[in-house]
Amino acid sequence: MDEDGSPAAEPEQIPPRGGTAAAYRELLRNRSFRALASATFLSSMGDWIGFLAIIALTADILGPTRAAAFAVSGVMMARVVPSLLLGPVAGVFVDRWDRRRVMIATHLGRGVVMALIPFTNEVLTLVMATLIIEMMSSLFAPAKDSVLPSIVRRSDLVAANQVNLLTTYGTLPLGAAVYSVLVAFTVALAPEGSFLAGRPLAAPIWFNAASFFIAAPLMLFLRIPRRPARGRTLDVNPPMGAWSSLKQGFRFVATQPVIRSLIFGVMVAFAVAGVVITTGEFFANLLNAGPAGYGILVAAVGAGLVVGLLATAPLAHRIAPERLFSPGIGVAGGALIVTALMPNLWTAIPPAILMGFGAGISFICGYTILQQRVVDSIRGRTFGAFNSGVRVAIFGSSVAVPLLIGVLGRERREVIVGPEGVPELLYPYTFGGVRITLLVGGVAAALGAVVIARSLGAALRSESGIGLSAAANVDTGSLKGAFIVFEGGDGSGKSTQIRLLRSAVERAGHLAVVTREPGGTRLGEVVRELLLARSSEDMDERTEALLYAAARAQHVREVIVPALQRGSVVLCDRFIDSSIVYQGAARGLGEERIADLNRWATGGLEPDLVLLLDVDPAAGLARASKDTGPDRLEAAGLEFHRLVRSAYRRRAATDPERYLVLDTTQPVEDVHARIRERVSGLLGLPAATAVEVVRTHDEERR
Repeated sequence: MDEDGSPAAEPEQIPPRGGTAAAYRELLRNRSFRALASATFLSSMGDWIGFLAIIALTADILGPTRAAAFAVSGVMMARVVPSLLLGPVAGVFVDRWDRRRVMIATHLGRGVVMALIPFTNEVLTLVMATLIIEMMSSLFAPAKDSVLPSIVRRSDLVAANQVNLLTTYGTLPLGAAVYSVLVAFTVALAPEGSFLAGRPLAAPIWFNAASFFIAAPLMLFLRIPRRPARGRTLDVNPPMGAWSSLKQGFRFVATQPVIRSLIFGVMVAFAVAGVVITTGEFFANLLNAGPAGYGILVAAVGAGLVVGLLATAPLAHRIAPERLFSPGIGVAGGALIVTALMPNLWTAIPPAILMGFGAGISFICGYTILQQRVVDSIRGRTFGAFNSGVRVAIFGSSVAVPLLIGVLGRERREVIVGPEGVPELLYPYTFGGVRITLLVGGVAAALGAVVIARSLGAALRSESGIGLSAAANVDTGSLKGAFIVFEGGDGSGKSTQIRLLRSAVERAGHLAVVTREPGGTRLGEVVRELLLARSSEDMDERTEALLYAAARAQHVREVIVPALQRGSVVLCDRFIDSSIVYQGAARGLGEERIADLNRWATGGLEPDLVLLLDVDPAAGLARASKDTGPDRLEAAGLEFHRLVRSAYRRRAATDPERYLVLDTTQPVEDVHARIRERVSGLLGLPAATAVEVVRTHDEERR
């Protein structure tokens, strides 16, 4: 059941559709997604408006002095510190708390604090208020990002991410425009002597507060699937404390080189954005663009960001997102270098748009890949680290940039004769603190893109195989039978369904051969005993993977291929998919690497049909270890088996023609009926009547 009492969604079996019209129509029909997207749009636009207003308010409090740069750096530091200290820890607590309540409470809390900010004339008070707001933001961000995959179908996740990122970061240009309009209208319309006349920046700040207050009640419409409650099934692992959970999140990231590269890359991209946003006001003055120049520059970067987010889906149809990631960062860095060299506002706008475009592509690619690779049970703490990285990067650069400008010194204005022969106080085209800082940021981003490309390329190559696969040496033309594999987590009921299907196959006049992995041969059974014995707990992960492949090679040549050549129906309890998800995904050895090893071991033999019995890991492990106690793999821990389940589902979604995903919470008879219906198309079995299914099951029980 969902947290609001509605039924939980069934496991997905459809591959991601990307940003297609069908995906967007499906999202529009999703009430929970509509509520989340609407709330995110309102609060994010308000947040960008508030961000710009607070930078301007800091400068307004101190006036046009060199100290203003250092003051902006101090306020931005207040935005960075909570992300540094609380981000990953916040993810741990989000995994334990009601995520919807977390989002509502943090919206309301930020709205209250933001509403009070205009009344201060002290930078220190502004710093403290910013600290409090960012502490709540550190809780809100992982809560929102971990909810998204729970309320949309996996096939719509790419499109959902596009909308989510557009409403979060794509609102930057709109926010910049609304900020400029609010300030202009307040200056023009506020009664003389009123509070707003003396502090027109209060209007955009109060707009931000109002956006939080309006967004909060929209969260009440979220329908979030309820996570399994502790105590309903055997707890294979005792609940971990916050520190243990945090360490587990770091260990997960540490064992996933692709995820490490993604998080670092997104940080680089948003550091570039932070450089532009924070330097924008100084750079606009340097370009002699006037008061409106700052808003125009920010809007240009934001517009490029929106275009990048929208362009990612069609590009991803031709190029893998992993391959788009680092080039986007390189484009952003190169564009920043060009922007820094421009002599006026209008020549700076095109490279500023290109800079946002590159950052947008990198961000959505990294975001989507991360969601697909992280299991729900640790998604909150992983996205806590991810969002901490993003916020630290964007606000960290906002700290460093004003400091560097203050140290180097800002360019000085000079009296210059204008085009009409009138002397004006303008900035000449010179290189000082502002331009040098922008150039340093662009070079750092370009170099970062190179480093990320190398590290991500190495990580992808480590997952892409070990170079063993060659042409299949199993003569598929000689195979007359059918090869059906049963896969699923421990305790999923594979043995029961194999017995039922064997009976149905033999009743239909076919010869059935039932076998298992590891095992099925004399040598395989010896290997099985070694692999599953608790005394083998010190076995190296690579040794484990090689032993499974060795047993499988013997099994294929001694049992499976001969049986298929005779025309038998082979019903196998586990095959290559088990190694890919257990050793490749859960052990972290690389799914494609393990697939490559096993394709070589089996001569390229593939099953005709894979029946995936999907089971909740906690319930399955409790069932599997009830009588005999857990074997070595069953004792690997609940988080390990959740990774296994996630990898199984991901593989099934990529090839729905070959996989049939079965919900094992349904009655055994219903599951068997679905299996028989699918197998009938393969073997010509007659469809089972309800009476026959029950009779067959009763016979198996006896």
